[in-house]
Amino acid sequence: MASKIIGIETSVPLLCVSQKDALACAAQKKDIKPSTLRWYERFMSDKGIETRYFSMEHVSEALEESRDVSHERFRRSAARLGAEALRKVLDKAGIEPKDLDGLVTTTCTGYLCPGLTSYISEALGLRADLFAVDLAGLGCGAALPALRAADQYLALHPESHVAVVSVEICSAAIFWGDDIELILSNSIFADGAAACLLTNSSGRQGLSMTGFSSLLWPEHRDDLRFKTEDGRLRNVISRSVPAVAAKAVKELMTNLMAHSSVKRWHAAVHPGGRMILDEIEKNVPLLAGKLARSREVLRRYGNMSSPSVLFVLKDILEKDCPEHGEAVLLFAFGAGFSAYGAVLQMCASKEKKIVEIPLATEEICHG
Repeated sequence: MASKIIGIETSVPLLCVSQKDALACAAQKKDIKPSTLRWYERFMSDKGIETRYFSMEHVSEALEESRDVSHERFRRSAARLGAEALRKVLDKAGIEPKDLDGLVTTTCTGYLCPGLTSYISEALGLRADLFAVDLAGLGCGAALPALRAADQYLALHPESHVAVVSVEICSAAIFWGDDIELILSNSIFADGAAACLLTNSSGRQGLSMTGFSSLLWPEHRDDLRFKTEDGRLRNVISRSVPAVAAKAVKELMTNLMAHSSVKRWHAAVHPGGRMILDEIEKNVPLLAGKLARSREVLRRYGNMSSPSVLFVLKDILEKDCPEHGEAVLLFAFGAGFSAYGAVLQMCASKEKKIVEIPLATEEICHG
């Protein structure tokens, strides 16, 4: 029995901050240069993002937060948001926490050892023999290889349930400085979590993963990554990222569609930023006019890194309501430069068999 995504739920912190209020906060930064403030005004006035969510009581806490306080806030908030999203998706699916067989988590905005699986497992009372995997270092694209790992576990364990939980506390990785990439990062990133529930049990409607493709381009490693400076994570984003992302999505689209029999489909693309989405629509003709859900998630939440594409997928399921046989093409990209694409096809019930989509790239691309 093929594995299927049977539920997606999300969680965000209580503090919702408009870009206008975020700009007012940045203006309070001690000794901020007028030129730096002008760049904040330019980025935060862009209509691509209106609001973001932060794991703080007030956004001004980020102005002088110490490294240790930032890390502790990451640990506490990531565990809480991840557990909250997972609890919601299990409740909606009618699955008891003790019946969850596997948990795959992703995060890149803080380091934990043991990882998030330990904290989320404790919060929900998951089984001691749980299959637990923590994925780190994959950046914004991490949700797709996590789904692939869950799919591979289910292929070996019939009648099982596995959850993928992607959590980022990007506000814990705020780095103040005058470089354009730092100003941009502080202007677009936000906090959030998403949980997907997958099963290979019969009789459940859901999205079956029928195709997967991935790319890894080390030559672009320095275009998009974290580096450590003064004990803090510092984001590196080059001006070439929109073009690189568009090129990657175009290649993934070619890989997926070359062997696809899907006729009707929706698109869930990681909303990394307005310029990135614009560049993808410009260079990938098949996606032109299909990124409305990605733009809506970006507008309401900003870039939450790895959970973002799952927020888009949830919106598509709830608002576009794909019918049996329709597909969702999923694309995400992140540090490295790495990029991932997947074909998810709606399967209404065990009586209706979907059309498989074999991929020539499947033998060499493992996510």
